[in-house]
Amino acid sequence: MAAVTEHSGRRRTRRLTRRLYLALISACVLLVAPLLVSSAQADTARSSAAPTPGAPVAYSTSTVLLGQDQVIGALYRPSSPSPNRSTALFLTHENNDFIGSIPCVQLAQRGFTVLCVKSQYADQAAANWDKLALDVSASVTYLRGLPTVKKVVLVGWSGGGAIMSYYQNVAQNGLATCQAKARIDPCGDDLAHLPPADGVVLLDAIPGIAFSDLTALDASVTNERNLTVRDESLDMFAARNGYSASGSSDYSQAFINRYLAGQADRETGLTAQAQKLRRQVANGKGQYSDDTPMPVGRDTARIWEADLSLLSHTKGAYPLISPQHPDGSAPQVIHSVRVTSADASANDVWDSSKGGFTADSFLSVGAIRATAPKITSDSVSGIDWSSSNTATVNNVKGISSPLLIMSMTGHYWLVPSEMYYDNATHAKNKTLVFVKGAEHGFTPCTACATTPGEFGDTVGETFDYVAKWLTTNYGW
Repeated sequence: MAAVTEHSGRRRTRRLTRRLYLALISACVLLVAPLLVSSAQADTARSSAAPTPGAPVAYSTSTVLLGQDQVIGALYRPSSPSPNRSTALFLTHENNDFIGSIPCVQLAQRGFTVLCVKSQYADQAAANWDKLALDVSASVTYLRGLPTVKKVVLVGWSGGGAIMSYYQNVAQNGLATCQAKARIDPCGDDLAHLPPADGVVLLDAIPGIAFSDLTALDASVTNERNLTVRDESLDMFAARNGYSASGSSDYSQAFINRYLAGQADRETGLTAQAQKLRRQVANGKGQYSDDTPMPVGRDTARIWEADLSLLSHTKGAYPLISPQHPDGSAPQVIHSVRVTSADASANDVWDSSKGGFTADSFLSVGAIRATAPKITSDSVSGIDWSSSNTATVNNVKGISSPLLIMSMTGHYWLVPSEMYYDNATHAKNKTLVFVKGAEHGFTPCTACATTPGEFGDTVGETFDYVAKWLTTNYGW
């Protein structure tokens, strides 16, 4: 695919930014937890005390620079020998900084070797999917080079789940999978011979950036050059169409179908626009010689965030983690306990990090085909998942290593998580489990609870389960 070209001045700015970032880490070393040090070679132990059963394992941290683009990572290692240290876990995201994030700290406290990376992209709309895969490749290679590491597992949280499933699919199946005819934006040859990981953990993973962005488009917009030109009959924030600002909205099935069709129309038009701009650049007729800005606005309007009847429960029965059943209760149909999260004011505000695309970046992470999208209480259909390399639903098909999928019932990805499980037909073993009352960030959803403390320690429950699964599959 055609990557976004960077001028030498931008490269110098980026290198300077990284140096300043490293300097800031060094200056704040006594104030930040977990501790980061400025040397990629030396570790600073948090504690020399031997771990006691059930207590957090003491660990040390160091900074590392990875890959051609020298992305910044934090390496967490047990301060003393740990049964889990031979299993190394890797986390990153398309535009977030995972250093110090909950999964990194929680897994380090359980004795695993953990590498968490700050994305080279500050904005989702600027991301290049191939370059993110190359960052994963450099990180897997680095971890395999550590003398204490025997297994490497990819941990994909949120958007990181889309990246990790993509990477493992290409690493295990080669370029044919990301250069398939159905792809709107095929990958480049530089993704050949990626080193595969030994397993994948998906934590409340998104169905893919392109799908997430498609379903956030305001379907009432009818003119991309003037976003105030709208079809009011498709305004999901209008009470006359079923919207409620005080609780769950109640849209008719006819409105839902028309709304999704309107989103698909916008997505089709945006994809055609990006392809046209790319052709103009290739033919020397573009506004710039390398790429073209292509902003997208009014893109915070997911209908299921307002109507809680959508994506509300699974089709099948699965284990549910709760304070009473920390290892998962008897399989049952899983119901979401989430509250509404739609925000009309957010849809009216320009968000450059989400909508500041170029033609190339839109085709890389934002483009997907939607022929006749349908969303119900327990299904998503009418999406051509094979058209986007970001689509988790499609990429899990190529994963043959062990796969753990966990979803949080205080959020809205439980139905897609079941879809990942159903599509992962080649995984050596696969597990799908849900955490009752956990939000997307693993903490208990207090607004979802009927009684205070109903959901218990959802963070501890989540990562105890992950640790047990890892130990079962990779313990030495």
